[in-house]
Amino acid sequence: MGASWSVIATVSAGWDPENDPLAEYTQGKPKALIPIAGKPMIAHVVEALAGSRYVEHIVVVALDPSARVEFPVPVAYVPDAGGILENAEAGLRYALTHYPGLDGVLLCTSDIPTITSPIVDALIEECFRTDHDLYYTIIERSVMEQRFPGSRRSYVHLSDGDFAGGDILLVRPGLVVTERELWRKLSAARKNALRQASLLGLWPFIKLITRRLSLAEAERRACKALNVRGRAVPFPYAEVGMDVDKPFQLEIVRAELEARAGTGSSPCTGC
Repeated sequence: MGASWSVIATVSAGWDPENDPLAEYTQGKPKALIPIAGKPMIAHVVEALAGSRYVEHIVVVALDPSARVEFPVPVAYVPDAGGILENAEAGLRYALTHYPGLDGVLLCTSDIPTITSPIVDALIEECFRTDHDLYYTIIERSVMEQRFPGSRRSYVHLSDGDFAGGDILLVRPGLVVTERELWRKLSAARKNALRQASLLGLWPFIKLITRRLSLAEAERRACKALNVRGRAVPFPYAEVGMDVDKPFQLEIVRAELEARAGTGSSPCTGC
């Protein structure tokens, strides 16, 4: 039943060279080009997306074609629009303009190189179980820390548990992509627990800091604040949240991918 789904994936390679904890590794080049296990970081992400049974086309945002990255499939390039918000909008606009009739757009960052094709498939299948406009991946603390000890992610503390945000969103075409306020709020809150809480209002915020706010209530409040039919997706594969922002995180994923290349195995092979 899912074989006919048409999904376009956008990969954002935006990068801030002036505030880059990985400057020692980037050496003035885009963060997406940091070499890991024999190929640029973004190539690992595109390879995982290209192997998905549902992803039909891939759009790379904010990486110049002159970088000459060898991808396993042809990709479309969209110029850097200036920031996380602008690049997300640019990728969505391109996908909706050039690929009519699609079922969804995956918004993915270029710094989660440990994802695999089966993980991408599992995420799309989980999202399409329900009819929402926006799906936001979250990872429970024990899942993240068991898979990637020492990743030191930030967590939102709810009555159901502690959750980190993932770096893949799925958006349905019905979502109004020109609603700049929505993307501004999502961008600002992506990695900041207090900003996420500010979307909920005063009383839910008090419940949040006293750990009495449930995931269901947080989801309901956030959807109302954003005026969107959204769904938080607790996901069992920490790879979607293992982004590379700091040197120690780079070393974690580098060790993971070098070991994977040496054994030829990958997680979630049975998904």
